[in-house]
Amino acid sequence: MDITLEGSEMESATEAAARSGDRSAWTELIARHNRRVMLALLAQGVLPAQAKEMAQEAWLRLITQADAQKLARLELPGLAIRQALFLARSEARKPGQQTESLDEVPEAFGESPETAFFDRERLQKAHERLQELAPGARAVFEKLYGDPQLSHAEVAARVGLSVQRVRQIVCEVRKVLRAELETQR
Repeated sequence: MDITLEGSEMESATEAAARSGDRSAWTELIARHNRRVMLALLAQGVLPAQAKEMAQEAWLRLITQADAQKLARLELPGLAIRQALFLARSEARKPGQQTESLDEVPEAFGESPETAFFDRERLQKAHERLQELAPGARAVFEKLYGDPQLSHAEVAARVGLSVQRVRQIVCEVRKVLRAELETQR
């Protein structure tokens, strides 16, 4: 008998396999959800190289917790986003983190100080472009990426719009940000 799993059933099967130690299931989950984890970090002002490192650390911690049987369920991407944002807040609390100089940029990612500077500049321009958006569009974007637990439907209910309109706004904001970042290359 051939049973085909669809939608959330497939997600549940993949998550269950990951929780039981299946590394290929983890690889699939990371591929599926890492973009949203990265976007949440970037939306909080984390530099791209740091966001990549924090996302990797967040996934590693989740895998470790799952291997130790400390996770009853995997609520992804919310759990990974919460873990990554926790790491970002912890990193921001460390002394001297706010005044990072270009000479202190880690070379672990092959980034030169110049590259880090331009990444920082691009992030600042994207942040400025976000501030120029209509307040409603900015609110939708910030709610969706600021709280990893909220779905499109929950954001729609909170701002009084349809789910389709929320998705449309998110696509429009992404398009604006993408265009801003591409013009800076």
